[in-house]
Amino acid sequence: MNSFKNVKRTVKTVVMAETGGEYILPNDKPDVRRIVHVLAKTKKNGCFLDDQSVTAEAEIKFNILYSGDDGELHSVSYTAPVRAKYQMKDGQKGDTAISEFLPPDTQIRLSNPRKFSIKSRTPVSIFVYRREETEPYIEGVQDKGLQFYEKTGVTYSVSCASDNNIPYSCDVRIPDDLPEPESVLSACAETYIPSVTPSDGKADISFPVEILFIYKPADGAPASFRYKTEINHEMYADGVTAGSVCKANVCISDITYSLTTDTAGEMRVIETDITYDAELLYETADNGVYISDMYSTEYESTATVGDITLRRALPAYSTHFSVSGSAENESGGEVIAATASCDKYGLTNDNGTTVFDGELGVYLIKKNGADYEGQTVNVPVRSVIQYPFTDDDEINVTVKTGLPAARCDNGKIYIDTEVYLLINGTEYETVKSVMTFKVSDKPVNKEKISLRLYRPSPDEEPWDVAKRYKVSLDDLRKANENNSKKIYIIP
Repeated sequence: MNSFKNVKRTVKTVVMAETGGEYILPNDKPDVRRIVHVLAKTKKNGCFLDDQSVTAEAEIKFNILYSGDDGELHSVSYTAPVRAKYQMKDGQKGDTAISEFLPPDTQIRLSNPRKFSIKSRTPVSIFVYRREETEPYIEGVQDKGLQFYEKTGVTYSVSCASDNNIPYSCDVRIPDDLPEPESVLSACAETYIPSVTPSDGKADISFPVEILFIYKPADGAPASFRYKTEINHEMYADGVTAGSVCKANVCISDITYSLTTDTAGEMRVIETDITYDAELLYETADNGVYISDMYSTEYESTATVGDITLRRALPAYSTHFSVSGSAENESGGEVIAATASCDKYGLTNDNGTTVFDGELGVYLIKKNGADYEGQTVNVPVRSVIQYPFTDDDEINVTVKTGLPAARCDNGKIYIDTEVYLLINGTEYETVKSVMTFKVSDKPVNKEKISLRLYRPSPDEEPWDVAKRYKVSLDDLRKANENNSKKIYIIP
C-alpha cells in the first residue's frame, strides 16, 4: 500500500459519534443474571461531503454475552445507527472525503432482568482531500512576447470507489481436539490491513480475516477456537492504472453462522457467511510532463529564484509483531475466549530509533464455578520498528490487533496476541526554485533568453539530465548546488 504523492489533504480530524438506547430481551431468552461481555462492531455505510461539512454514517451491531438465570451462557444482538458530522472551517475545501470508524467505547448495564441500557461513543477519523494543480512553480508567465516549449501543468486528484454488502462464504471445521458443539453462541470477525495491487481499470484487494467462534457443547462449559482465512476482492474503477497510488479500507459489516454435519455425521462444520464493505482511494494525474522552457525574443525577461516547500510522501510501512503478557487471575476460573483492542498508542523518535508504545486492552470471558464473568487485562506494548522519521514529519498510524490466545496457570493468566501496524508519513523540504518569470514592456534585441525547469524520473541521475539537455555536468551541478535533485534548473 502506498501514500498519496501530490494530493492536498485539507482536513484530518477525529470527531465523536454517540448512540445507544434501551433493548429488550426476546421472549425465548431467559432472564439475565450477569452481563459477561459485549462485542461492538461497526458496519460502515458511507461518508458524504458538501461545501461546508462532512457527514459519516454507520451502524453498530452489539453482540451481548450474558449468564442467564438458568446457569447457562447466552447471546443476543442489537443494531443501532450512528452518525458523526464535522463542520469545515474557512479554507477547508475538498473534492473527496473518507471516514474510518474506530473501535467503540461501549457501556452497558441492566435496567431490569430483561432490559439492557447501552451507551456507545465511537471515534471517527475524517479525511478530506482536494485537487491540486501545479503550474511548474511559475507565476507571471502570461505577459506578451513569452513563448513556451512544452510548458505543462499537472492536475492531481483523488477519487473514491466502493463496493458494499459483498458476500463471502466458508465452511469452518471445528478442530478434532475440541468437543462436538450443540449450538454456536457467538462469532466475531476481525480484518487486518489490506494490500492493494492496481492494474488498468481495476485493483486487487487482499485482506486476512480472523474469526473467533464461541460455542456450547452437549456437556461441559462453552469452548472457543479461532479460524483464519484470506479474502481476495476485485474492485473496478475507470481511473485506476497499473501505476496508480492506492489504499483500501475494508469493514466487515455482518457475520452469520449455522451448524451442519461433516462426512462422519457429526455436527463439526460451521457454515459461515461474512458480509463486507470495501473502499478504494486512488490518485490520478491528468498528465505528467514537468518540463518548462520559457524564452522571449522580443522583450526583456527576468526570473526570480526563491524558496518553495515541497511535500513528499514517505513510503508506506507495514509490520506486525507478537505481544505477550500476564496478569493475576483475580477471581479464579478458566478462560473461555478473549478479545483485544489497542486504543492507546504512539510513535516516538528515540535518538534516531523509532519506538512504538501502546497498551492492549484484553477482555477475557471466563467460567468460574457455575457462573460466567468477564475480566479486563491491560498489556503494555513496546517495540522498535524500522521506520525513520523526524519530529517535523506528518505521521499517520493505523493499529490492528489479532484475536488473543489466553490461558490460566498457577493463579496467573497468560496472553499472546499479534499487533499489526500501517504507517503513512509525509515529509517537507524547502528548495530553491523559480518563483516568478516576468517580461518587461521594453523590446530588446538579444539572443534567446531561456530558463528551464525539469523534474527527473526516480531512476534519472544528474548525468542523464545533462545529456538530455546537452549541457555539461559541471554546469548543471553548479546551477543546482543549493537545490534539490527533485527539480533541476537547466543552465
